[in-house]
Amino acid sequence: MKTSSQRTAKLKVQGLKREKEGSDDKSGRRRRKLDIIAEILFFSEHPKRKTSITCNAKLNYFQLKSQINAITVQGLLQKKLNKYATTEKGHRFLELFAQLNDLMNEFKRIK
Repeated sequence: MKTSSQRTAKLKVQGLKREKEGSDDKSGRRRRKLDIIAEILFFSEHPKRKTSITCNAKLNYFQLKSQINAITVQGLLQKKLNKYATTEKGHRFLELFAQLNDLMNEFKRIK
């Protein structure tokens, strides 16, 4: 069962995704590593195969393999029967990631 903070984090990450989709994605700006990790965790809320995550996060197989191994070792993602799912620690990462992005957006508005 999801806690209210997990639901809030999900809404914030969805908001971040909408912002990103409407932003300068075509400018050639590279995604940050933390953005990619957050997307993988977000898409893996329910157990997903690598192929599904690859398509949703818009990564190639080798990029995904590298990231998935790193975040699985960190305990943010778990593998069960060839499917990956976000752990409680991963949900906490998403929550903190959304809060950090909110702070960064506030600083950008101050300029």
